[in-house]
Amino acid sequence: MTKGLAIGLTLVVALDTAGQLIWKEAVIHLPADAEGWYLVSAVFMQPWFWLVAAIFLLQLLNWLHVLEGADLSFALPITSLSYVTVAYFSHLWFAEPFGLTKVVGIVCVLVGVGMIGSGNPQQNSHSQEKR
Repeated sequence: MTKGLAIGLTLVVALDTAGQLIWKEAVIHLPADAEGWYLVSAVFMQPWFWLVAAIFLLQLLNWLHVLEGADLSFALPITSLSYVTVAYFSHLWFAEPFGLTKVVGIVCVLVGVGMIGSGNPQQNSHSQEKR
């Protein structure tokens, strides 16, 4: 794996984690009684949502770059690592429970990512020919 691809995949997980955590924070700050157009208005006036939009735009641009240098069957399983990071940081940031069930799930994700993502990350000649 090239250094650029490793950085790109790390950014995929980091940006997804940040986006999910900030999205949760944004929802927490919405008025509890917001419905319909009032809810839409509250979303657009909430700075947290604008930050989420910026993070997801950066995530999209980074993902496009990652897919230029790796097979989808290699890159996509790596994104599942954000399940691990979101669970961990949700526990720290929002005091969400982190029990044995989540630990077992995290171990399963890590083993699965290791198994599915093993092999050569570079695109093979067949995928290059389709362009």
